[in-house]
Amino acid sequence: MVADNLQPPSGIGMRRNVAGSAAYEAGHSERQVSGSVAVGPECRWSATLAVPMTGDQSVLLTLEREGPTPEGAPTIAEVALVVPPGELDVVLTLLRGIVAHARTDGVLARKATR
Repeated sequence: MVADNLQPPSGIGMRRNVAGSAAYEAGHSERQVSGSVAVGPECRWSATLAVPMTGDQSVLLTLEREGPTPEGAPTIAEVALVVPPGELDVVLTLLRGIVAHARTDGVLARKATR
């Protein structure tokens, strides 16, 4: 999903160590952060943002909901997006905007005031 291994590593240290065994193939390395928000005693939303160490530097943003699924809701445990790094704030603006729009139009219940 993340294009960071455009050229395979050189042959140094890539020898077969046991007759007939496969050689090591490098995957990718990345920098990442993760966090979560609890929405109840048994539920939480988690997110991981990962950026490859080399290559195109696109951001892999993974969102996951842990806990029981509401009855009748589809069971989709994880959603992943690949976002160009310069567009992350745009994606956040889009999410805030679509939720506000849905509340204004009555698609979602209005947010309770404190």
